[in-house]
Amino acid sequence: MTATDELVSIVDDAAAGAVVPQPGWRVLVVDDDDDVHAATLLALRNIVIAGRPLEMLRADSAAEARAIIAATPDIAVVLLDVVMETGDAGLRLVRVIREELGCVETRIILRTGQPGYAPELEVIRDYDINDYKTKSELTRTRLVTSLTTAIRSYEQIRTINEAKRRLDQIVVFAGELFRLRDAGGFAAESLRQAALLLGCEAHGIFCAQVAAADGGTARREVIGAAGRHLGELGRPVGQIGAAPLAALFERSCERRGNLYEDGVVVLHFGTTTGCSAALLLECGRDATELERYLLQVFGANVAVALENVNLLQQLNFFAYFDPLCRLPNRAHFVSLIDRHLGQRAIDWTVALVDIDHFSDINAVLGHQTGDALLVAVGARLRAAFPEAVTVARVSGGNFGLLGPDSELRPERILALFEQPFVTDGQSLMIRPFAGLERLAEAEGSGADVFKNANLAVGRAKSGRRERWQYFTHDMQAATRQRLGLLHELRHAAEAKTGLSLHYQPQIDVASGRVVGAEALMRWRNERGEDIPPYRFIPLAEYSHLIIELGEWALRTACAQLLEWQRQGHPDLRMAVNVSVAQFRDPHFIAMARRCIGETGVDPRQIEIEITETMALSETESLLEALYDLKEFGVGIAIDDFGSGFSSLNHLHRLPINRLKIDRAFVTDLYAGGSGANIAEMIVKLGKMLGLSVIAEGVETPEQMKALSAMGCNEVQGYLFSRPVPAEAFGELLRARPAA
Repeated sequence: MTATDELVSIVDDAAAGAVVPQPGWRVLVVDDDDDVHAATLLALRNIVIAGRPLEMLRADSAAEARAIIAATPDIAVVLLDVVMETGDAGLRLVRVIREELGCVETRIILRTGQPGYAPELEVIRDYDINDYKTKSELTRTRLVTSLTTAIRSYEQIRTINEAKRRLDQIVVFAGELFRLRDAGGFAAESLRQAALLLGCEAHGIFCAQVAAADGGTARREVIGAAGRHLGELGRPVGQIGAAPLAALFERSCERRGNLYEDGVVVLHFGTTTGCSAALLLECGRDATELERYLLQVFGANVAVALENVNLLQQLNFFAYFDPLCRLPNRAHFVSLIDRHLGQRAIDWTVALVDIDHFSDINAVLGHQTGDALLVAVGARLRAAFPEAVTVARVSGGNFGLLGPDSELRPERILALFEQPFVTDGQSLMIRPFAGLERLAEAEGSGADVFKNANLAVGRAKSGRRERWQYFTHDMQAATRQRLGLLHELRHAAEAKTGLSLHYQPQIDVASGRVVGAEALMRWRNERGEDIPPYRFIPLAEYSHLIIELGEWALRTACAQLLEWQRQGHPDLRMAVNVSVAQFRDPHFIAMARRCIGETGVDPRQIEIEITETMALSETESLLEALYDLKEFGVGIAIDDFGSGFSSLNHLHRLPINRLKIDRAFVTDLYAGGSGANIAEMIVKLGKMLGLSVIAEGVETPEQMKALSAMGCNEVQGYLFSRPVPAEAFGELLRARPAA
């Protein structure tokens, strides 16, 4: 049996009414001879090709055929007489069919009773025809064979062209999908495109794994819906009303593949980002083999586009949310402030909450404990306020709040920290500071409001008893002035201009001779203004310029001491102040050794002064540095002693030589206050520990007399001299000889 025999069957008249209910193949017979029409109809009566009957159409001229073809779609074959009104009427109609009417799929079989009018090879070569036969050749068998071949060719061309058209459609669809950014819009568009591809109405759902907002287990949810299933949008898969669809989704996830069952198409998508998703569309029929192939191509494009959406959503999350606390980050927080400013939400407040010394918690307890603490703080803040209040993590240990004035009262915010936070088995009490600004008083953008609240936090940390502060415009002016001063100081440090050391003598109480000098930094800016140390030293420490300035001061002081020694004062001691920031610098000890060694000064004649507060707060690291200096020969003094809360045990651990009584207690000596008692206790403590004691800020003979009576070893203050330049100090040495 031939392939043609398999495709062709002849149906009996009695059974003609029961032929397959598919649409017939449309065959147009074009001939000006009635006998030819009658013979053709008789020959093709009850013929079924590829399971479909023939639907015969008739035209008696080329013009009539042209009209029929223009008005009738899907004509599979045209049986065309070459010679009709004219000798080439049939051939000219071929050109009209192809070029004017655009029927490139329709197959054409030329028939002629006068073969001499058109040579067979020339016609087949020049015209898109399926066959060329003389009428005498077309017996019934040959006619059916030629028609079967033409219909098979028509079906193949139609299939190829339809596949190409739909592939082009998929390419267009993919471009549209890749432009989408949100998962919901992507899912809805995917359902619409799948329905267009299958030529059916869009009734379906798009299911996917959705990450939990709290970082917990992802859940399977309907993220897109269309048609009669619109009401399922947002529901967990297990709770949707269309139970068969839910079951199909679960099966597709288990098989990790597509399903085509009961008129439902299920396209499964698994991506490299770990997303498991599926599109379920009710098309009401089984998908053809071609449609299944096209759906695979479409599904591959959807999977890539879905991964793109997932990645974009992750990028969006990391761009606008803090992944640790899963709260809005600084960029998002500022944009929300901008939005509320635009909406003129004047009864709202922005608050920033700063966890004091959070970096120390990380350093001492580890980052794991620090992270757990941040999560706990974020959770407590979120639970304390209604949803209308935005809670954000805006930097390391800082949180932002945006909400109605009535909700964000500073006392209420700080009260949330009165109970300890239990993290990693540890109970942590933290000390927060708050800076606030009311939007009703705000000027500028959200970034400006954020900056203002930050300034208010800084002001709160600088010593307000309540630990909170609302922004005021004088803070802005003070900050601008401070930044200007910092810029000038940075320039002075780089150029070493305007900076100098002044020296205040340290006097031996018993002999009245000068035993030492304290080097004190001074700065005169380019405008000739003397900037007091209490203004520029904190700036230098804040900006770490103190590292560079401290090295310059130590080197200059050592060189000056050497010069005085050459002038006849060999036993003079030089005291240099060192800040916390300098001791935290890992290169400080090497720098100090280098400065002292390169100038040639005896290390035993250099004394480093540290504050009592510093000695208490920097235990282990400070001890190591102090012992290194002590081993090198440098002396150590504790400045401002008595202002802190040193214990005897702690003092005993420190390798110190001298205690320096704070000037506040010296001032109080003759006023009948408690200062006299404290000063006397410090002198006795020094003697008990074998330490020398020096009092600073001595301004009157009465203070000097009282300190002498207590047994204080040394003094310094305005009673003897203000801090003076090196030249003036040299004159002072000549007037009051050194020890």
